[in-house]
Amino acid sequence: MKKIVGLFSKVIIGFLLVFTIFIIFSLVTLNKTRERFLPENAMNIYIKAADEVSENKLQVNWKYIAALDAVKNEGDFSKVNIENAKALGKSFLEISENRKFKNTKYRLLTLDEVINRKSFSEDEKKNVYKYLGKLDDVYPITPDKYKTQFIEELIPTSKQLYDEYGILPSISIGQAILESDWGRSELSKKGNNLFGIKATPSWQGKVLNMETSENYNDKIKDDFRYYSSKEDSIKDYANFLVNNKRYRENRVFRATEYKTQAKFIENAGYSTKKDKDGNLLYSSLLGKIIREYNLQLIDSKIQEDISK
Repeated sequence: MKKIVGLFSKVIIGFLLVFTIFIIFSLVTLNKTRERFLPENAMNIYIKAADEVSENKLQVNWKYIAALDAVKNEGDFSKVNIENAKALGKSFLEISENRKFKNTKYRLLTLDEVINRKSFSEDEKKNVYKYLGKLDDVYPITPDKYKTQFIEELIPTSKQLYDEYGILPSISIGQAILESDWGRSELSKKGNNLFGIKATPSWQGKVLNMETSENYNDKIKDDFRYYSSKEDSIKDYANFLVNNKRYRENRVFRATEYKTQAKFIENAGYSTKKDKDGNLLYSSLLGKIIREYNLQLIDSKIQEDISK
């Protein structure tokens, strides 16, 4: 009997070992496949190109550029260069006589519109969408399930903020991530304060006193606003920006893409966080978060829909 039990245990252990090796091999193969399809250096070029052509206009989707370029170069991303990528990106922007965005004369063309204006064969048109499908889950940093859910939960409200105030979804979601550490900060857990908004003398609600890191290697205690829910926090975040004239004076609501809006928010004094050399950090930290998790593509989709 003992021999049978021992043999059975060995079989189970062997099975688990083989299964574990299979899972590890599958994950490694998947990562290598993704890396072979779009190398990191190529992805960075497409992201940079999209951001550069979008400046003070509307946010171009870097994945659209990559898909078009893949067809042009027959899937060989070693041929990618910044100038060609920017040229493709510019094809998504068009001056519109009927301005649909209050702060820009441009409209954002759909991928279909751009494809139809190019001399692509039917097979090439199909291949654009084939490559785009392969890019669907490609991020500079792939979010785990928790982070994906955190982003998705904020998208509906972030769209409302954009419609009502012009605060870009990438900015509101990016700030929530940056300020609350994906909703895991003590301030977020204890006070539902996603954005690190302090309790000024005009604040009539509850207050939470917490330690904060204001400058390089410098921690202080301060009063922050307490909310009964995260939804209240998001709404008050928008009100906080809109009702403080320094954000209007610094043209925050006139920005039409994330890099400019992030810089304007920093200029308005949203955060005074500095590095050890005294340089302001906020806009660069916010922009990094936005790019890492493709938050700017949320902006692009909304602007594309409005441009139709």
